[in-house]
Amino acid sequence: MRVLVVEDDPMVMRLNVEFLNRLEGFSLVAQCEDLPAARDVLAREAVDLLLLDVYLREHNGLALVRELRRQARDVQIVLITAASEMETIREAKHLGVNDYLVKPFEFERFQEALTRCQETFQRLSRLPARAHQRDVDSLFRREPQVPVSTRPGDLPKGLTTNSLTQVARAVAEHEGASFTTEAVSDSTGMSRVSVRKYLKHLVDRGLLEEAFHYGQVGRPSFTYRCLDADTLARL
Repeated sequence: MRVLVVEDDPMVMRLNVEFLNRLEGFSLVAQCEDLPAARDVLAREAVDLLLLDVYLREHNGLALVRELRRQARDVQIVLITAASEMETIREAKHLGVNDYLVKPFEFERFQEALTRCQETFQRLSRLPARAHQRDVDSLFRREPQVPVSTRPGDLPKGLTTNSLTQVARAVAEHEGASFTTEAVSDSTGMSRVSVRKYLKHLVDRGLLEEAFHYGQVGRPSFTYRCLDADTLARL
């Protein structure tokens, strides 16, 4: 798929391009900092997928989405933005954007969004001149999701109770202060990748708060803070 990235933050742009380069089947057509430049690219280049920010200096990215819909351009759109207000989200849904990523985001979520777009693109390219119901269903119906248990004692696949307890004890050592993945890794002897999975699980359960910023080379960096020391101590 031919991809256009529209983002005015240089660090986020580098991150988007870095993530895009890690995926197969995608090629970068251009990267633009504003809507006028993006319109120029769209006027002269074939674009299959648009990765678009909403807050673009004095412009709003949704204006470009409206234009593409009026023109009936066959372009899939993924919004990647800090805009989390419901008014913007509702309009994006109404305009039929393919996915919506709220900054900060991780590679796995980026990969999921682009993979879905790629699957839709491939299914459309294989449709016959007159589609059958099963062909239409493959486009408009997603596979049913397997229910995920939310009981406190349940852990996602690959996580163990003993390791979770180790991570919880390491977190408790910081007594409410912010800490990094590296600090917990040093305390537990576990790899940073493994620690990150347990910290994400604790964030999902509402026991930790996660903060995010971009490093000097555009890579995401995370810090954490305990929100519920009592529950954490019982893990």
